[in-house]
Amino acid sequence: MIIDASREPRLQFGDSQPFAIDSCEVQRDIERSTLTNIMLGGGALPLPVGARVTLWAGPNVVFVGKVVDEYSVLDLLSTETDAELSDSETI
Repeated sequence: MIIDASREPRLQFGDSQPFAIDSCEVQRDIERSTLTNIMLGGGALPLPVGARVTLWAGPNVVFVGKVVDEYSVLDLLSTETDAELSDSETI
């Protein structure tokens, strides 16, 4: 699923303020979902490995995951177990 500017995509790292991005792609299959091809200013946006990322489309959260390499984010269900979450986090 490609999320382009018409859906007002915004990216959020941890608890920071979300910021607008140009577009991105969410790839979903039975085992996992991956956020990739995150574009900002016409180029690929490098991501901080290990960061928690939330993707917003307009007022809605459409993806939450953890950065696994500089250009892809794996959904939290695939990256975390309940034991690894802090008390305030939920999957």
